[in-house]
Amino acid sequence: MLTAMDHRYIDEHAVAQRYVGNALEPEERAAFETHLVDCQECTDRVLLAEMFHARETDTLPLRAKLAARLKPWQMMAIFFATALLLTAIPALLVPLLLRWLH
Repeated sequence: MLTAMDHRYIDEHAVAQRYVGNALEPEERAAFETHLVDCQECTDRVLLAEMFHARETDTLPLRAKLAARLKPWQMMAIFFATALLLTAIPALLVPLLLRWLH
């Protein structure tokens, strides 16, 4: 039976992260919540774990996730490649269409 929480146990067993993820046993959860009442350090750990947990379950669209990972030069390269294709394809198709219509 778990009687009290100390920082060594909390660190070794990732209690704050498991607390946020609802992965603690009921007695371990109760002991940690009792500890949280008097410990600002562990309260901060829980807040930090909640921030990371929120980022992991973020429901951003794929386009936004990719844009967040790209470097500015990569975004510019994609932009210019897209612009080139959007102008080149019609420029190639218009003469073919005109030839086909005559």
